[in-house]
Amino acid sequence: MAQSLTSWTKAQDMNVMSGSIQVLAVAADPHGFVSAGSHDNQPAVRTTSDGRLWTTIDLALPAGASSAVLQQIAINGNHVVALGQEIRAGRAVPFAEQSSDGGASWRQVRFSPPGPNTVITALTADSGGFTAAGQYGQPGQQTVARWTSATGTAWTQTQVSALGGGSDAITALAPSGSAVIGIGSTATMASLRFLLLALPPG
Repeated sequence: MAQSLTSWTKAQDMNVMSGSIQVLAVAADPHGFVSAGSHDNQPAVRTTSDGRLWTTIDLALPAGASSAVLQQIAINGNHVVALGQEIRAGRAVPFAEQSSDGGASWRQVRFSPPGPNTVITALTADSGGFTAAGQYGQPGQQTVARWTSATGTAWTQTQVSALGGGSDAITALAPSGSAVIGIGSTATMASLRFLLLALPPG
């Protein structure tokens, strides 16, 4: 943890933690930080008010999953959303966790993949709530999908029009007024092009 980015202090977890721990994403609000990852192959979040002392919250595995990890997180007011992947019958499937009290308590919510091999690649909070991006399909022919939600409890999925006729991906999202800006790429056998596009709200 650093206040000036010139000196750092090692943070501590208030829980007695052992085993395999991953921290893959973090989001901030005026009250502190919330991070997402896993603990012993279960999804886990960590909360802190000052960045020094963290509290780990282990979340239950999704029904039928052998393991799961949270890879993206975003905060909008009191609503916090964390997205990740669960392993079920040897296959990776996206899943979502939502909190309505700033990360103190969590529940799994429905998050439907549009096709095989779906991976969530980006998540942001925006003026309409939350926007997520992902890709699905066979290698070399992956299509971009977008999900939107007002509070993170119910998600609407739409397909983003083909960006380049190859394998498309949006790997970063950021709010811009009422729209959301996506940064990504489209890859074909002959080229790799980087993209900047505006996604309409909702």
